[in-house]
Formats: sequence, structure tokens, C-alpha cells
Amino acid sequence: MGRKLVAVILLLVLLGAGLYLALRGGFLRGVTQRAADVATTGKVRSAFALSKRLSAYEIGVETQGGVVTLAGQVPSEIDRELAVSVARDVPGVRSVGDGLRVEPGLKPSEASLREGARVADLEIRAELRERLAASQELREQKIQVGVADRIVTLDGEVETPPQKAGAEQLARGVSHVAQVVNNLAVRNPAAAQSETPGVSRSPEGDEALDRQVLFALFTERENFADLRGIKVTSRDGRVTLSGAVASRAERALAERIARAVTGVREVSNQLTVGAV
Repeated sequence: MGRKLVAVILLLVLLGAGLYLALRGGFLRGVTQRAADVATTGKVRSAFALSKRLSAYEIGVETQGGVVTLAGQVPSEIDRELAVSVARDVPGVRSVGDGLRVEPGLKPSEASLREGARVADLEIRAELRERLAASQELREQKIQVGVADRIVTLDGEVETPPQKAGAEQLARGVSHVAQVVNNLAVRNPAAAQSETPGVSRSPEGDEALDRQVLFALFTERENFADLRGIKVTSRDGRVTLSGAVASRAERALAERIARAVTGVREVSNQLTVGAV
């Protein structure tokens, strides 16, 4: 009788241990899956935030067992399909349940517009600071950059007038910049202004505008085989580019740079393509 009782007790213990391990395994799997679902939800939301079309709208995201369910409103069928495609491409997503409604004429929320504008300003500031740091002529200058509503404000001081003009041209060359306010002070206004290393200038024309175009070209010198082959003359806002460049791409780039300079009304591109 005692042996039977012991056997029964052992059997119960084994069954209990097996049940505990099974429940524990299921619990751990559940915890792991929930953690994975939370991570997947975060990834999908991050993907929507990176989309310029989708970040402006409030799209709900829930994940269960790797299945993502979307909810909310978007302004068009194209946006709905885009949201589903973006979610489906996120690692860890098994399938996507589309609960989105199309509401034609739906406008982004004021909060999302403000956030988008703020992010755009921060991106402009970061890119301009990077360009200034990469410029041999400007990296050591005391230039502070502020951006609000895509309007760039330059404060601080530089050594020479060409550096002031060059900083402004760098700012104007950043994508999505609407306006540049150049408050830079010049420590040495009488510094020689006619010399920009590697670029030639004709003695004729409006020297101030010449200098701005020359400096703008100089800041892009890495994209040219030899800037010394380019001559710049200007009169009454009309800029003439002459000389020779190494390729048609350089010829087009020189004209684009000149056209972007403040005060340039017209560009006559007389550059020839050939050995420089």
C-alpha cells in the first residue's frame, strides 16, 4: 500500500511539473510575442512618420501575432494603398488588416503641420551647418544659423565681404529655403575682394556681383576639373560666363550656380566644352 501511494504521489508530481512547464512555456511565448508586437507597432509608426504623404495624418496601428491592423482616415485611395504597402514592408509584419477610411478633402491636422514645418527647419539648419563646416573659407568663421518657417538667418561675423556673400549663397543653395536674412558682420571690409582662388574675373562689369558669382562657383569647386578656365563678367544683373570647362555637366552646373546668386537677372552661358 505504501509503494502505491508513493507511486501516485510521484505521478502527480510529474504531471504537475509537466503542466507547470507547459504553462510556463506558453506564458513565455506569449510575453515574447507581445514584445515583438509592440516592437512591430513602433516600426510601422516610424515608417509612417518618415513618409511625407502619410505623416500628416493620424493613422492608428495595432499589432497582434504579427498581424497589423490600421485604422483612421486618409484623403485618397492612393494614400490608403500607400499606407498598407508601407506597413506590409516592415520587418516582422505577417499581414495587414486595412481599416482605413478614405475621406476626400481631408486636411492634415494643425499639430502635424506645425511638427512638419519644425522638422523641415531643423533639417535645413543641419544641412547648412554641414556645408559651412565643409567649406575651407567659412569653417573657421563665427557664423550662427537660425531657421524659422524656412527663412534662414545668418548672424555672427566673417573676415571679408566675399565670405559674407559666400555664406549667403551656401544658404540659398539648401533645398526648400524660402529666404535668407544675412546679418553677418565683416571684420575686414577693406580686404582684397577681387581675388577668389582658382577662378578668373574680367576687370569689366559690376564687381560686387562678380564676386558673389565667383565665390558661389568656388564653393562648388570639387565638381569642376579646373575653375581657372571660367571667367565671369556682369553688368546690370546680366552675368556672362566664358572660357572652357571639361564637360557639358560642368557647363550646366556653372550656369545653375550663377542663376542662383542673388541679384542675377540673366545668365549668358558662353562656356565651351573641351580640355581645360
